[in-house]
Amino acid sequence: MMDYAFWTEMALWLASALVFAAFFMKAILPLRAIAIASNIAFVVYGLAAENLPIFVLHVALLPLNALRIFQHLKLIQTVRNALEHEPKIEKQIPFMTRYAIPSGTTVFRLGDRAETIYLLSEGTIEFTELGVSLGPQTIFGEVGPFLVDKSRTATAVCKTDCVVFALSEARLKEMVIKEPALGLFLTKLIAQRLNRNVLAARKHSDGI
Repeated sequence: MMDYAFWTEMALWLASALVFAAFFMKAILPLRAIAIASNIAFVVYGLAAENLPIFVLHVALLPLNALRIFQHLKLIQTVRNALEHEPKIEKQIPFMTRYAIPSGTTVFRLGDRAETIYLLSEGTIEFTELGVSLGPQTIFGEVGPFLVDKSRTATAVCKTDCVVFALSEARLKEMVIKEPALGLFLTKLIAQRLNRNVLAARKHSDGI
């Protein structure tokens, strides 16, 4: 009987120690792992001590902590996939507005307010200040909406007849919140485009 009481008390001490240790965890996965271990220890204690509230509480918390670990691992995998593979922006077309734009039309001008990004489906877009052109299945106008003053950084003109799909800034932000991979992809794209724009502008000015 004494051994039973001793091990019941040890289970309680272990569970309490694990809860205490959890407060020192800074990373999510170790925190949840220790939380699961403490849940198991409390379940053992609740059974041994016939403490129903403790038992029920930690039986309920155990799968919840396991679920949080699964969700965190899934998020890590999503971000890793975003680093290694570009998301298919075509998936967003149902949420975009289609425009057929004749050759020679200016889509936006340098300094215009940027409230939209575009997916070029057909044709060629030229950025006149940079001397750079983009072909089909590329995103453009993605830099401006993320700037503090929300202004266009170049003038976009249709060199040929174009078909574009437009996505509003509000809808874009909503999608980035729901799909972190898209946000990471846009961050990489903006960094690449800014670097390319700087090099193109420098080359363009040298040729003048």
